[in-house]
Amino acid sequence: LMMSLKQADSGAGQVYYRLTFVNKSTGACALRGFPGVSLIKRDGGVIGAPAEREGPALPQKVIQPGKTAEVTLHTANQGVTDSPCWDRPDYLKVYPPGSKDALTLRTAQP
Repeated sequence: LMMSLKQADSGAGQVYYRLTFVNKSTGACALRGFPGVSLIKRDGGVIGAPAEREGPALPQKVIQPGKTAEVTLHTANQGVTDSPCWDRPDYLKVYPPGSKDALTLRTAQP
């Protein structure tokens, strides 16, 4: 399983990342539940708390070889609250649904 990240879509103090999981194996891959996601600094430090689940759990998604499944990560843009601004993440650390192995992607948040 590999993952790609589309350019962040920002607006009205919100940031949305579109994560795409790609099945690079020769067999089907089943995903069930939510991915685990953390924002990571260049030095490896975690920014804030890991992402929380939002919305109902979807049924199991089976990804055939060479096919994809997508998920949207929603976070608040910097400086939209009275609390100190979060550092910009250099990476997203993502645990695919049902996996204990993380994938790490470089990101450039606006």
